[in-house]
Amino acid sequence: MTETLVQRSDDGDVIEEAQNERRARRLAVREFRPRRALAGFAAALLVTAVGGVAAIELLAAVLGSGVHPVPGVAEAADALRGRTWNDPDVLIVAAGIAVLGLAFLLAALPGRLRGMPLAGSDPRLAGVLGGAALRRTLADAALGVHGIERARVRRRGLFRRRLVVRAATHYRNPANLAELVGQAVDERLDRIEPMRRPDVDVRLGWRKD
Repeated sequence: MTETLVQRSDDGDVIEEAQNERRARRLAVREFRPRRALAGFAAALLVTAVGGVAAIELLAAVLGSGVHPVPGVAEAADALRGRTWNDPDVLIVAAGIAVLGLAFLLAALPGRLRGMPLAGSDPRLAGVLGGAALRRTLADAALGVHGIERARVRRRGLFRRRLVVRAATHYRNPANLAELVGQAVDERLDRIEPMRRPDVDVRLGWRKD
């Protein structure tokens, strides 16, 4: 009976730790993902202006006013009365409005994370390692492998991010040098403890003369 109670307690601790990790991940995403505030402000301003004009015009029509209170609306209405939906000018304007709306929608979407979020079990704290610092420290780990004279790290991928390590050696026979570079980068990632472990792709160049 005692063993069963201890097992349940351990399971509860594991579940609580997993929940805390998820909260920490959400906090890191919320804090370090670009908000695109300028695009959102522009879209909100445009929607407010168009909605305000439409509300004023509808209120005037409900009250029975024969005059358009917003300047320019009367001219636009007169121009539209003489055209059909299949008119090329109408189609061009409609397509332009649709493209503008799509551009605002895409611009207002949150951007990618600035750097790599770090693992943590405290849901009140969030940390991130900047992209430049991440590339430097992983390149330094690759350069620590004997025989590697140049190393460069880049992040690739849109949804599933991966690290591409391009290293060069003066050896003519690299043998398992690429594997050693991958191990060195993996060990450095173990010390960094990223929230989501990226895949590592090592591309080694060597002398062939």
